[in-house]
Amino acid sequence: MDYTVTLSDGEEKALLTDMVSIQDWLDNAIHNKARQCIDNIVEQVSDKQPKKIPEPEKLEILRKAKVESAIERQARSDRELKAGMG
Repeated sequence: MDYTVTLSDGEEKALLTDMVSIQDWLDNAIHNKARQCIDNIVEQVSDKQPKKIPEPEKLEILRKAKVESAIERQARSDRELKAGMG
């Protein structure tokens, strides 16, 4: 899956004072966040320690896991809040 980020010239200039490659920084940030989320799901749905199992096993656990997306969780929370007000 590909995502696109658009920066102004000023934003790019500012970021390049702090990093060598904006693309490398973005790639690292998103892959690290994904790794953290995968590890959290593995901990929630299994009795395994994510740091002690190989990546393919983590991905298999993730594939089988029934998890709620952030959008689904927010919608459920909104419904519960409305139900509590009525």
